[in-house]
Amino acid sequence: MNALVLGVGNDIKRDDAVGLRVTEALERRREDDGLDFRTMTSGRIMLVEELRGYDRAFLIDAIKTESGDAGDWYRLEPGDVEPDEESSGMATHDVGLGTLTRLGEAMGESMPEITIFAIEAPEPFAFGDEMTDAMADAVPDLVGAIDAAIDEELSGPDASGSTPVT
Repeated sequence: MNALVLGVGNDIKRDDAVGLRVTEALERRREDDGLDFRTMTSGRIMLVEELRGYDRAFLIDAIKTESGDAGDWYRLEPGDVEPDEESSGMATHDVGLGTLTRLGEAMGESMPEITIFAIEAPEPFAFGDEMTDAMADAVPDLVGAIDAAIDEELSGPDASGSTPVT
């Protein structure tokens, strides 16, 4: 199976960079195990190009919810983050991941099964070069937990859900 771990974020938006940092650390940790690792700072519409040809994809990105704490993380499926009338979901310009994968398939691209690891970020919209202390302190534990979750996804039955994992 060919699988991609894709960190999504923005280096100049403080805690929005957490997906990038966790993915970079996972790549160092798993450097010879056959997974492909990439980071992406451009808009989500480019995901079609990044995802095509893979059987499995794991997206790691920041999320801001009303009740989460820095470093909480959620295992989600693309349909869980589709934008609706009340929220833009985890999307850019009202284009969600489910919509993007359907677009890719309509264009004749082979789209992977996707799992999203969404990490609660206190300040994903504030500009700055560094993550908040709370977010930076959470990264080592996040790397270990998401590493184990990727192994579980690749080797076991589907254990997805949108319950926070702390």
